[in-house]
Order: sequence, then C-alpha cells, then structure tokens
Amino acid sequence: MKILKPLLLIFLLAGFMWGCETTDPLVNDVQVQLLTGNFDEALQIVDSAIAEDDNNYIAHYYKGYVLSAQAETLEDPRDRKEYYERARVSYDRAKEIMSSLEEQPDEYQELEDTVTSFWADEFNAGVNILNDDSLNAATPDPNYTAIAHFENAATIQPDSALTYQVMSSAYFNEQDMENAVSSYEKAMELLGTPEADDYEYMVGILLVNEDYAKAIRYAEEARSVYPDESIFIQLLADAYLQSGDRDQAIELVEGLIADDPENPQYRRVLGTQIYQLVNELNDEVSSHYDEMFDLRQEARNASGSELQRIEDRIEELESLIERKQQDSDEMVQIAIREMEKVVELEPDDESANFILGIIYQNRAASYFERRNNTDDNEESQMFDDMARQDLEQSLVYYERAAELNPENPENWQSLFQVYTILGMEEKAEEAMEKAGM
Repeated sequence: MKILKPLLLIFLLAGFMWGCETTDPLVNDVQVQLLTGNFDEALQIVDSAIAEDDNNYIAHYYKGYVLSAQAETLEDPRDRKEYYERARVSYDRAKEIMSSLEEQPDEYQELEDTVTSFWADEFNAGVNILNDDSLNAATPDPNYTAIAHFENAATIQPDSALTYQVMSSAYFNEQDMENAVSSYEKAMELLGTPEADDYEYMVGILLVNEDYAKAIRYAEEARSVYPDESIFIQLLADAYLQSGDRDQAIELVEGLIADDPENPQYRRVLGTQIYQLVNELNDEVSSHYDEMFDLRQEARNASGSELQRIEDRIEELESLIERKQQDSDEMVQIAIREMEKVVELEPDDESANFILGIIYQNRAASYFERRNNTDDNEESQMFDDMARQDLEQSLVYYERAAELNPENPENWQSLFQVYTILGMEEKAEEAMEKAGM
C-alpha cells in the first residue's frame, strides 16, 4: 500500500504588501507598526478603522495580515493556531465585502496571494520536518510538530486538499489511525474527484484501522470511478475477507472470473487474497498447538479441579484446531485452483509460479505440524507422506520460477529449503551457491 503521498515544498513568489506603494494612511500606519514589530499597535489601528466602518475591507484584510504575521513570530507552531483562526475570520470578512462590490478591487487578488503565502510557510515547515532527516532528528516530537504546522496551514487556507493529505501521512507515521483516516477523508472531500492513488491510500488506511465497512464503501466507489484499475477489486476482496465475509469476497471475484474467465488478474486476486487468510488461520493453529503443548506440560503436575480445567481447555483447543484446519484446507484448494489457472494462462509468469511454490510449501509445513502433534502413528505417517508430496509439487513451481529468472536469489533460497527437507543434498548445495548464501 502506498502510505506516503509525495511531500512537495510549495514555492511562491508572493507580492507582499510592503512592496506596494500606497497613499492610504491606514495602510501606511499598519506597515510602519509591522516593520517595527508592534503588532498590538497595528491591531489597534485596524480595529479602530473597523469600528468606524465595518465595511472597510482594507482594514479587515490588514487585520488578517497582522494576525498572520504575528503568528509566525511564535516559535512553537502549536501556539499559532489561535492567531490564524482570528486571521481567517478577518480574511473571510474582507472577501465577503469585496465580493459584494460591483467591481472587484485589486486587493482581492492581493488577499488571495497573501493567504497562500502564509499557507505555504506553514505547509513547507511541516514538510521539511518530515523530509529532512537531520531536522527531523533535531525536532522534539517531529510528527506532531509537523502536524501542528499542517493544522495551521489548514486553518489559514482550509480548502487545500494537499494539506490534509500530508497531515494524514504524518498521523500514519505515529500510527494514529483515527486521525490519519479523518484527515484523508477531508482531503477526499476537497478533491471532488480523487485520483486512483487517493482511493488506494484511503482504503489501505481504513483496512489498517479495521474499519471494513468504510473500506468496502470507498473500494466500491473507486471501482465505479476507475473500472480498469484491478487494485480496487483486490482491495475490495481484502476488505470482505478481513471483515469475515469470505463468501462475499469469493463471490465478488468469481463473478468477475465468470464474466472474463481468461483474465488471469482476477484469478490472481482471488488466489492471493484467499491465501492471505489461510496464512492467518495457520498462524492461529500454530498458536493453539503451542498453548496445548504448554498445557500438557502443566497437566503432569496438576490434579483435581486444576487438572480438569486444563483438560477442558485442551479439548476446546483441539476443537478449534480441527475447525480452523478444515477452513484452511478448503481455502488452500481454492488458492491452488486459481493460481494454477494463472500459471496455465501465463506460464512465463515468474511471480505466479513462485506463489504456487509458496502455497504448496506452506501446506506441507502445516501437514508436518499435524504430524508432530498426533499420537496416532498411522495418521502421523499419512501427514508425513502428504507433506512430502506437497514439497515435491512446490519444487515444480520453484524450479520454473528459477528457470524464468535465475538471477532472483529468492527463487534459489526457496529451492534450497525444499531440497534440504527432501534430503536432496547436491541440489541444495547448488541452490545455496546460486542464492549467494
């Protein structure tokens, strides 16, 4: 998932007001006070002018400018927001008055440029903290300091989607997923028609945040806007799978496969997404086996009610393991079926061959684990045979992947592992050398 949007510095050539010649006494007086750093006096001047005439858009504009300039003198960006909020009110009032005039005055564009300049100062300050390693290291609590700058930028110019995009990235860096999501949702609103990358990021952080319902909604919206982008099918299937709606995920992709059975991408999505869930189930099973082992050790020294508690828990774990293994076996078959079809359609696809090798190798590992956790010798031999058959099958695909790309060390590392387990020492040594191990 793409986590960080590009963080770009915004460079502006802004015509600040001191560069403008004016004969307006108000402007001259305010400029003098600002040049000497007398912000309170400058505010008194504009407030007096506003009290005399609330429709004096020059006074409202300059009040916003004074407050913005005063905010920038404060070292801690967290202390600036109040000033920018007051400045925003003044800027908005000035624009409201100017927009009501029959002819728009020159100050309207000047105000827009001024606001954008202050926005760029805060935005760039935050971006620099995130991008510059030395500055990042020297800044206390760098992500939240950058966020404070972005909040200031959003306060002074609230219609900037870019501000909320990078703010989301900074929150993500802190694993503050709730704010990462809300910031990017605001960006999406401001963008109107977000790009495919925006949808991909949005769905991705929602999945991390385990907000599956909203992830499904955004993924479906993205599919309608970008129907040719297969990533959204994958993300939608992933959202259904993670939400526990396996049938809906399978139905979704199988429907696409039915409409276009020769499209390997749909089958790849189904195969890989299903197998991700298989991995999670296998991890849970392994954890249950570990717990069972520990409980059996405890049972040796337990008696009475404590022994009964341990035995009940072992029985419960055995039931859980059996159920999860059945689910895993069913899903592995789906993953193998779809990935074998991908290889059939695209026999020269290194990735598809490698993924199939992984699926067979990992199923073999599952069979070995079952072998090691049964007391039935006949069952133990059966699992051992099944595991070795899967390892031999994995070799077919790993060897094909290595044939397609002999320069990829991962292909040889996987072959080394399987050759070693199967006792194929010469081939294992050869694979080890080619892997650079």
